[in-house]
Amino acid sequence: MVFVHGILSNGEACWRHQNGTYWPELLSRHAALGGVGIYEFTYHTGFFSGHYDLGNIVDALKECLHLDGVDQARKIIFVAHSMGGIVVRRYIVQCHDELVERSAELGLFLIASPSLGSSYANWLSPIARFMGHAQGQALVFCQSNAWLNDLNSDFRNVLARRKLVIHGRELVEDRFVILKHFRVLEQVVPPFSGVAYFGDSFKVPLSDHFSIAKPTDDQAIQHRMLCKFIEGIAQQKHNPGNVWECAHGFKACVGASEICIIAGRIEEYPMGPGVVVVLPCDEYFEGQCARDSRTALGVYFNRYCAKEASNFSDLVRQECRKRFGAGKLQQKTMEESGESHGPGRAVFVPDPSKNAAAIVLVSTTTQRAGQGLAARMSYVFDGVQELFELLADRRINEVVMPVLGAGHGGIDPLLALAGLVLALAEATHYGPDRQRRKKITIVVFQRTKHDPPDVASDGIRKVLELVASKT
Repeated sequence: MVFVHGILSNGEACWRHQNGTYWPELLSRHAALGGVGIYEFTYHTGFFSGHYDLGNIVDALKECLHLDGVDQARKIIFVAHSMGGIVVRRYIVQCHDELVERSAELGLFLIASPSLGSSYANWLSPIARFMGHAQGQALVFCQSNAWLNDLNSDFRNVLARRKLVIHGRELVEDRFVILKHFRVLEQVVPPFSGVAYFGDSFKVPLSDHFSIAKPTDDQAIQHRMLCKFIEGIAQQKHNPGNVWECAHGFKACVGASEICIIAGRIEEYPMGPGVVVVLPCDEYFEGQCARDSRTALGVYFNRYCAKEASNFSDLVRQECRKRFGAGKLQQKTMEESGESHGPGRAVFVPDPSKNAAAIVLVSTTTQRAGQGLAARMSYVFDGVQELFELLADRRINEVVMPVLGAGHGGIDPLLALAGLVLALAEATHYGPDRQRRKKITIVVFQRTKHDPPDVASDGIRKVLELVASKT
């Protein structure tokens, strides 16, 4: 839980009622929230804050959450009053990719927080201009307020993209603010400015812009609503948020690892430093698979390693002998025999092109006379187990692979994908090096951007939900 106060206030004045009730402390006494941490963020704001603007406040929020370890929590709920909601929304927009990357889940409990500006800021604008008050000027309620308009658009885009799980409630004030000498102001945050994002708003009876953030006791409606909101997020065991959208696909956290499934072509996936590409082959680990342009191995090899064909065959043969020893002679066809190292085996091959990626070959198929090529899911499970052994030996944390067994192996692509993800989940939980976090990307074959992938997006999501719901 992160409390963020509003403009011209602080962590003490914003949340404390005149009877002494302090909202963060009141929340800490709620029995059902015993395992929830409470953090209060206070920033520099006041009539003399000058050029310390909203961007500086967002920077301070990021730094404080990082220094105090709050940003490592997978679930973070922000309770934000007035300008505090603007600060938090800008933080979410700026840190969106990082939050998505670590599968964060956010709650946003907005209390009289303007989306398009505040009449309070309009009233303060002459003072803000005179004193060079950057925060007050940024909140002015007008159509030409580019800063707030851009933030409103950016945050709506974050919600629309649905890559980041965000739960939200919005509370709005009920009454006008009455100042000393009986000067009456209109509502500081008009309902249409304070109700913009989550569609389930609530007007707190008898509240004004300041009292709405100061519940009198544990029976106050805003306190009870916040407790219910937190419970709904903190106690949620299984929800669609276990799977997140990513570019061209979906991803989920499985054990200590992240599995991402996208549509595309394996040879077009950008390989960064330290990434290993996993490619299927038959039990003979020989050059014929690499020369077959109809296979994932063949297409990848022809793109990056075509000039190294003879060297690649020799290198694979050396690595197989080193890892497995001598193979067993098998009749591949009626006219040809070969040295088999068996299905469900994996071998590491250093990058033969010196400019792409190292390769792990996994034997997912057999080839026998009178039978042709055949894949089984048991070969994939055994091959993934050996893959994790190789990753553990070399301390490799990121791998990319096609759907093993779905090509010449003949397994239906959806069943092959489901089997592969289950094999990866098993290895992540029980295999070697399972404590080390890994990023695993599976590329479902899609011939062109205009063609449907071998597995539809609904199928990809369901496969990930199958394993994500058990973690």
